[in-house]
Amino acid sequence: MLLTLSVGAAKRVVKKVVKVAEPVVIQPQKQHPTAFAVITDRTTFTRCNEAILKYRDAVEYDGLSTYIIHADWQTPDEVRGMLQKLYGECPTLEGIVLVGDIPIAMVRNAQHMTTAFKMDEAKFPIYESSVPTDRFYDDLHLQFRFMQKDSANNQLFYYQLTEESPQSLQPTFYSARIKYPEGMGGDKYEGISAFLTKAANAKYQLKNNQMDEVVTYNGGSYNYDCLMVYMDEEKAYRENFPLAFRNGLSFKHWNFRMQDAMKYKIFSEMQRKDIDLFMFHEHGNPDSQLVNDNKKGTSSTLRYELFKANIYSSIKRHVERKGLDEDSLLLAMQKKFDLTPEFFKDYKNPDYWKKDSIEDADVYITLKDLDGRITNPTMVMFDACYNGSFHEKDQIAGRYIFNPGTTLVVQGNTRNVLQDRWTIEMVGLLSHGLRVGQYNRQVATLEGHLIGDPTVHFAPIKANSLTTDVVTRANDAAYWRNLLNSEYADIQCLALRKIADCDKQHTQAAFFLEKFKESTFNTVRMECLKMLSRYNDKHFMEAVRIGLRDPYERVARSCADYAGEIAAKELIPDFIETLMGDEERIRAQYALNNSLYLFDGEDIIRELQNYFDKSNRINVKEESKKAINALKNEFQDRLKRESIIFDKAKSDAARMSNIRMLRNYPRTGGIPRFLSFIADSGNPLVLRVAMAEALGWFNHSVERPAIINGCKTLLEKEQPSELKAELIQTINRLQ
Repeated sequence: MLLTLSVGAAKRVVKKVVKVAEPVVIQPQKQHPTAFAVITDRTTFTRCNEAILKYRDAVEYDGLSTYIIHADWQTPDEVRGMLQKLYGECPTLEGIVLVGDIPIAMVRNAQHMTTAFKMDEAKFPIYESSVPTDRFYDDLHLQFRFMQKDSANNQLFYYQLTEESPQSLQPTFYSARIKYPEGMGGDKYEGISAFLTKAANAKYQLKNNQMDEVVTYNGGSYNYDCLMVYMDEEKAYRENFPLAFRNGLSFKHWNFRMQDAMKYKIFSEMQRKDIDLFMFHEHGNPDSQLVNDNKKGTSSTLRYELFKANIYSSIKRHVERKGLDEDSLLLAMQKKFDLTPEFFKDYKNPDYWKKDSIEDADVYITLKDLDGRITNPTMVMFDACYNGSFHEKDQIAGRYIFNPGTTLVVQGNTRNVLQDRWTIEMVGLLSHGLRVGQYNRQVATLEGHLIGDPTVHFAPIKANSLTTDVVTRANDAAYWRNLLNSEYADIQCLALRKIADCDKQHTQAAFFLEKFKESTFNTVRMECLKMLSRYNDKHFMEAVRIGLRDPYERVARSCADYAGEIAAKELIPDFIETLMGDEERIRAQYALNNSLYLFDGEDIIRELQNYFDKSNRINVKEESKKAINALKNEFQDRLKRESIIFDKAKSDAARMSNIRMLRNYPRTGGIPRFLSFIADSGNPLVLRVAMAEALGWFNHSVERPAIINGCKTLLEKEQPSELKAELIQTINRLQ
């Protein structure tokens, strides 16, 4: 039973409703075209009542009819059931925020909906090999099977994605978490109340604030430190944030190379009160951000210092971990490397180790660094691994919103993520007034989340109705086609996405290819490419062929990946020409080299020889011989490793390892043998199931129809239940 109260009644009887066992639904005060819901637990509602109501009032002032729902939630299923009921009654519900102690779903059997997470669920502990995700709540299309409750943390519940479920993400509405990090100490209810109060106040203070102050930061070892990636990003930023390029201070494009310890400069910048968006492109952990890199030996002095530090640290580790005699080790190292006693004069000097420790710490921003720190950018983006791990007792993202500064929302990830994803896809929608949640819904991954207030938005460059239309006119293809005439790239990107969503019969591939060819917007071409990847046909292949040479590095890099996944013979000439001619784009080269071995080896070697025969490169004969011999050896080595899969004399562990490698390196040429492997009942069932799962990663292969037909043929015969389920899931992933 749902208990429906007016707002006034809620304020009067709050002490009574907390005793009601069923969820309590407080209806909106105001009627708007779209709606929003605050989902909270009963204790948080009671302890933070004034702040929750104040936040609700501000969100309604800002244009969203807002529900408040609270209960003593025992399981994620209870919350999801309530959301399904609410959405059924209010189909214009555009988003939710989960406040306080809302149960956390830890999802399994769905790694294909992450960008990079591929941990062996059978080998590693269930906590580590599951993905904490609120897609359980905001994507009502998905179907889950309950497994168990965590034995140590009563907030964690494990679920499997079912084989019959849709196998791709299409969130029904957006979501965010407001969960206080226990590691911060203090009263969590006071912390939540303080955040909701500042989020509410901001609705009135920032009503006319446009997206015109942006800072982006590239950390060490990210995207191979490729300067072409770094340079080309600005091509996109100029399309994303037109207002931010009015002067040299309103858009800052920072890089770890600027200082050995950039974090202090970052801390200063974070205190600016006018920054709208601060984007970190970096590596990370739940408790740290990698903002710099270890020193490189760029001079003889630095090389000496690094060598010295390495020797000192090696001795110290052996003493501390293995209990070896320190003086004996010092003498052994002196003899081994022909060093003088003077070299070791600082080994026992505490000032040396203190300096070394500080330099090491300066590479990272840690939780300790953030103690008492104020952050003021309205939104912060972390595209790093783990920085958004809201399931942990403490995490980076939470520290950015639970401080006295004005940061209202953070985008982060609960698990590791792929560097080569398009991390800034559609971020420019924020320049046109869309709420952060509406933007984030367009770029959903299983591990990607918002922490804070998802209803945050900026005043649009030009007045528009997109915030409402993205919900109420989502299926109006004609409306979105008309928006392709917009002068702004990100509005065109949104329109392209909606047109693709409306194309249920998959008839629009030629349209997207034409748009890809003609658009002068870098981000529009990239969005067209992504939409074409849904079609997996000749139009997609042609876009990949053309895109290998695209002037925007992001497009070229994506095409390098897609080319290997498709592995069509027709792509090889353009692929080889790009591989040999585009050596400056280091990260694109990395993708090209990974994809190279997914093609047929003989076809690649033949085309490479053709390239050299026509080339005017210096020492072409010598280079040709060396390159082709190296390729032949590498192809032979890879096929040899792959052959372990089929060798029944090898251990199951060795065979399994090579089957799992196919998830990262889906070699199309092996598909007939892979299907035969599944059909062979002489292979252990666990390996046959793993192979069926691996074939689900061939989602762009030119031989994808053969996999689907092969799996269907296998299902015509009686199969063990585990194998049957995996075959069904692979078919659903590839169709």
